[in-house]
Amino acid sequence: MRHDGKNDKAVQRQQAGAAPQGRSSGRDALQFALQGGNYDQQRQLVSPDGSTPAEQETADTEPSAKPKNGQVILSAKSGGSPFTRSFWQDLDVGHCWVDVVKPDGRRDSWGYTATDVYNFPVSQPWKSVEGEVLHPDGSRGATGTLSAAVDEDQLAKAESWGNAQGTKYNLFGLDGGHSCATFAKDFYEEASGQSAPTGMFGALIANPNSLSDAMNKHAEKNRDKDDDDVEGEASP
Repeated sequence: MRHDGKNDKAVQRQQAGAAPQGRSSGRDALQFALQGGNYDQQRQLVSPDGSTPAEQETADTEPSAKPKNGQVILSAKSGGSPFTRSFWQDLDVGHCWVDVVKPDGRRDSWGYTATDVYNFPVSQPWKSVEGEVLHPDGSRGATGTLSAAVDEDQLAKAESWGNAQGTKYNLFGLDGGHSCATFAKDFYEEASGQSAPTGMFGALIANPNSLSDAMNKHAEKNRDKDDDDVEGEASP
């Protein structure tokens, strides 16, 4: 039988393009890839830590979730009834603000108010007047609260939003202005990504009375749910 050198070369090329058979070592796989394996095969070589290069690239590019070790607290202090004269004459309207606990433990607060409260046009309460962001707000004595855990990026986003609010105060949150209630509610929602509860009146016009009542009902509903869950776990 005649020996054909061309056939030997064809066999060598065929062997170079075929993967090693059986269970090969990492060194064999590397040698195979360098000798003729394609790029996709090279990417599948296992790295020393057990992950493929493709997996390592994914781990390096995907951002890790930041811990929610901060807190934003929507706070409301009820005022008088809007159906009484003192509510309008004495501006006994209550107040809303946001208390903040930063990831490093520092405390802060944000609010909004009319710049000149004593000269507020009580005979025309719907009119917009000069307003300002209170930072810190410093109010105390909340009659209703709602809290949410946030990370540092969420908090920074809400603070940036708060600083960007204008200087128009409107008791009803109309005319492109803010009341204390609309500012506090929007700040909380901006930070937490969650909707604040609203009562029947609060759904139309955010105000301290309605917001405080709605938050207390929300808290009571959650307590009842937790009690039911505990009872369900305790029952055989």
